[in-house]
Amino acid sequence: MRLEVAHQLIRQYNLLNEKTLALVVDDTIKHRRGRKVAATSSHFDHTLGKNVMGQQVLEAGLATQKGYAPLDSEIYVSKKKVLDAKVSFKDKRSAVARDYEVAKKDNKNEMFRQMLKPIIRKGIPLTHVVADSWFGNKENIKSVLNAELTAIFRMKRGNIKFRINEKDYCIVEIYALVRRKMKKVKNSKYRNCTLNVQLNLSTQLRKEEWVNVKLLFSAPSNQNGKDQWAVFLSTDTQLSATEILEIYALRWGIEVYFKEIKQHLGFLKEQSGDYAVYYASIHLCAIRYMLIADRMMTSGTAFGKIRNQITGQLEMLTFARLLWELFKALIHGALHS
Repeated sequence: MRLEVAHQLIRQYNLLNEKTLALVVDDTIKHRRGRKVAATSSHFDHTLGKNVMGQQVLEAGLATQKGYAPLDSEIYVSKKKVLDAKVSFKDKRSAVARDYEVAKKDNKNEMFRQMLKPIIRKGIPLTHVVADSWFGNKENIKSVLNAELTAIFRMKRGNIKFRINEKDYCIVEIYALVRRKMKKVKNSKYRNCTLNVQLNLSTQLRKEEWVNVKLLFSAPSNQNGKDQWAVFLSTDTQLSATEILEIYALRWGIEVYFKEIKQHLGFLKEQSGDYAVYYASIHLCAIRYMLIADRMMTSGTAFGKIRNQITGQLEMLTFARLLWELFKALIHGALHS
């Protein structure tokens, strides 16, 4: 249902006519504790720099210059300190039961690759897939290429080898080669350098699947001794450094989405230990977000202003209902006397 609502929103406002339709993938953590809270586990919170108990949600959405549309979500359960809280389902074939099995069995990269398939089958003509360094691995890059899309990932400073002139280098070694060649970008505080290289997508030792990719290295002009450079990978070697960064910047839409649903739309705030409630919560939050986005695009009013108007109306309805209950109690008390 949620994907259908998103598809309707995308078609209604001609988002399919945009030049860039990027599938953005990211995750967020909702801190939760309690023995009766199902599907909680230990996750590393990069913001706090430590492990926390809670629920991690993997999100995939369509990002364009016009806005962001949440397409699908999956709850991810790690293998550390898992609390099942005796989860049981009447129908093992139901969507929520199948979702829970995936949450326990698959890792986030496997979830990402599975989420990509139904979105493509829905007929949304994606052009790019954008993700941060957590998803920058060979399997994910290969799945994006197999879907005939362009991958733009931020990469870790890991052990993946890239070939330059028949020699293999890791990303740190390549940065050492290009560091002095980086040029300052006009009207910017950054220096960039791009380099076309080859990447073997095979994960088997004796098998080779070489593809051409472009690496973009970016660093502040004044690092003050700090090692603050970043590297991005594009499977389209024709893209310029500016185009790669502009497309990657569409990730900001998912960050805004996370902030809105956490602060204003009731994301995983239900006081329940039932996994089915969590499953409903993440998808209902997405639908609420899209309903407000629909009003925003129709009226031309800012998203936050419309959200505040709706919130105020709901608060007035709640207050009026409570006031009416008080009047009824007073009237009942007077009549009883």
